[in-house]
Amino acid sequence: MKHNSSSFFWPSYTDLMTSLFFVMLVLYVLTIAVLKSKENGYLTDALKYRKFQAIERALKDLDGQYFRYDDRTQRFRMNVDVNFPANNADLAELSPQVQQQLLQAGRTLYSRVRDVTRENPDVQYMVVVEGNAQRYGDNWLRNPDAGYQLSFRRALALVNFWKASGLDFDRFKNCEVLTVGSGHFGKARDVRNEVNNRRFTIQITSKVGQL
Repeated sequence: MKHNSSSFFWPSYTDLMTSLFFVMLVLYVLTIAVLKSKENGYLTDALKYRKFQAIERALKDLDGQYFRYDDRTQRFRMNVDVNFPANNADLAELSPQVQQQLLQAGRTLYSRVRDVTRENPDVQYMVVVEGNAQRYGDNWLRNPDAGYQLSFRRALALVNFWKASGLDFDRFKNCEVLTVGSGHFGKARDVRNEVNNRRFTIQITSKVGQL
C-alpha cells in the first residue's frame, strides 16, 4: 500500500512550529523577567544612593565650633588643641579648659549621632575615634610601633572619658564605635603643622541596609 508523504509532513511541521512557539514564549517571559529585575535593581540602587547622600549631608552638619570637615580625607578633625605631655595619654593631665572642650565636643557628636540614628533606623553607622601622635625629631623613625600604641591609648582615653560623662554611643542599636590609633602615619595628618597632630580625628560612616 502506498502512503502519501504529505500526510506525514504537515502534522510534523505543525508539531515543530508549536514547539518553536513555546520556546519563543519561554524566552520572551525570561527576558521580561530579567529586564524587570534589573530595572528594580537600578531603582533600588538609586534610592539607596539618594538616601546615602541625604545622610552624608546630615552628618556634615557636625561641622562647626568643635569639628571641621576635611573634604580630602572625608573625616572630621576635632578643633580642640589637645596638649598631651610627651608619651602621655592621660586626659587628667590636660587642663580643665581642654577637658571641658572635649566634653562639649563629645556632646555635640553624641547629639548628632543620636538624631541621625533615630531618623534612619535602617542604616548601620560606624563612629571611628582616631588618636594621633605628633612627630618629635626622629621618634617616628626610631620606634614607629610606639606611636601606634600611644595614639590608640589616647583615643581609648577619650572614648572612656565620654562614656564616664554619660555619652555612651553603644546605647544606639545601629551604631558601632571603633577606637583606633594611626600613630605617626595617619592619612588625616596635618603635614604643614605637626602641632595639629595632637588632636583627634572623627570619622562617621554609614551603610544603607534594606529599604
